[in-house]
Amino acid sequence: MSGLVSSPASRMCAVALALCATAAFMPVHAQSTIDATHLVGVPIKLPLRSMRDIRYSSIVSQQYDYSCGAAALATLLKYGYGIDIPEPELIRRMMVYSTPEVVVKNGFSMLDMKKFVETIGLRGRGFRVNTDALYHLQIPVLVLMNIDGYEHFVIVKHAENGRVFIADPALGNRIVAEDDFAKTWNGLVFAVLGKPFLEDSPLLQNNESLALKLRENALLNGTAATPFFEYGLDKAVMF
Repeated sequence: MSGLVSSPASRMCAVALALCATAAFMPVHAQSTIDATHLVGVPIKLPLRSMRDIRYSSIVSQQYDYSCGAAALATLLKYGYGIDIPEPELIRRMMVYSTPEVVVKNGFSMLDMKKFVETIGLRGRGFRVNTDALYHLQIPVLVLMNIDGYEHFVIVKHAENGRVFIADPALGNRIVAEDDFAKTWNGLVFAVLGKPFLEDSPLLQNNESLALKLRENALLNGTAATPFFEYGLDKAVMF
């Protein structure tokens, strides 16, 4: 076939390459777009998401060293119950149960969270459980991890196949090996109750390791083993 003949498929390939080249030299912001009208001849805008946007999808990021508890609770309220309270507002409203000195030094406590959620018609309950209970969670819960001496609140969404799926206000969505998680966790969970959890909550979606699933399928189908990605290098493990 002559190189001068342009098929629809070849034109689409050219567009894709042009988009990749364009994206490589332009800054990427949350929900930014590329206007590809001049490339394909018809009005079209393609959304772009940075790796950071993907990693922090459906998470309220903490803005201060001491605000992991506020950000984790804000995440649970927003994406679990449809109650959108910005982190600064949540900090201000929970501060009445503590003092600035204590919060800056130690952050908020589960007791602070319990008192606050009661002011918005919900209930906060703490439970001591083992890692087996994480496999049977009906709703995501807040937990306190000790990471190299630093106490840090995160949301545990689910556990499966020796993996704990976490929404972390500092590090984003991530997956932690169960043994590693157990070494940093004090065995307490904090649940927010009082109204139905949103059935379509993003905190309930995609809580499985695609890398593990692909490897299992490869073994079942007798094909070559699928590469196993770790450390969040593959976008599949960022949810």
